[in-house]
Order: sequence, then structure tokens, then C-alpha cells
Amino acid sequence: MTVREVPPQDWQTVRTARLAALAGSTPGTFATLLEEAQGWDEEHWKQWSARRTMFVAESGTEVIGCAGGIREHGVPVLVSMFVEPAARGTGVSRELIEAVADWARADGHAELRLWVLDGNTPAEKLYRRMGFAPTGVSRSTGVHAPDTEYEMSLALH
Repeated sequence: MTVREVPPQDWQTVRTARLAALAGSTPGTFATLLEEAQGWDEEHWKQWSARRTMFVAESGTEVIGCAGGIREHGVPVLVSMFVEPAARGTGVSRELIEAVADWARADGHAELRLWVLDGNTPAEKLYRRMGFAPTGVSRSTGVHAPDTEYEMSLALH
């Protein structure tokens, strides 16, 4: 298994990873629904890819996971985290999170944040094992369901 940063011009790999994440997750887990993303044209995918730094985990030629980094108000945020069910528990999640943390560190940041849906216990446990802690901030997603997500933060040393 290898983890690599996907350059924006390789939007097809980003599309493959994102569609797999949407197909393999409960609707509402991500800001976009599978049906929406399946209808995006090439230009939309290029724009979506360019707004984030994406990393993929690959086993051979198969994408088995992804995670991205964006900046919100100047702070790096882990987004689009997904690992194929068959690859969970194998260290793929850890490698992807570390890749995003390294991206944030390389840009001089001392903190990495993320948002996790309330009730997504497996994700919360993973993030806690990786050193993330709740910040006490929560918000309503209001995207596809009236879910609440809360913020977690990791100090980057």
C-alpha cells in the first residue's frame, strides 16, 4: 500500500476516490450525495480537485482510501476521509491522516482540525487514537439532514 498526493491535473483519480467514498458511506456523511457527484462534468471535477490537496492510498492500481486538506479561515482542515471497508484496520487511515498532517506541518501550521458527525463512533475513535481532541465547537450540517458535527483538533509537533 502506498499513499501519495494527487496533483490537481489528475482529477480522474480524485473523482474515482470521491465516488468510492460517497458510494461506501451513509448518505449525509459527506457534503455531497453520490447522485450529485455522478452528474458532475469534467470541469466541475477539476474545480473540486483544485480546491483541496488530496491524498490517495493505493494497493497496486486500486484506490483503497482518500483524505484531503483544505484551509478554512487560514487553518488546515482534514476533509474527505474514507477507507474502503476491506482495508479498514490495516493502517491505511493512519497513513492518510499522517499525510494530511505532514501537508499542514510543511505549510508551518501547528494544528490540524476536522469535523466529525455526531454519532460516527468509529471515526471518532480513530481520530482520538491519532491524537485529535474535541474543541467544544459544534455546528449543524444542514446539508442533507439536520445532523450535528463537531470539531476536533490535533496539535502538530
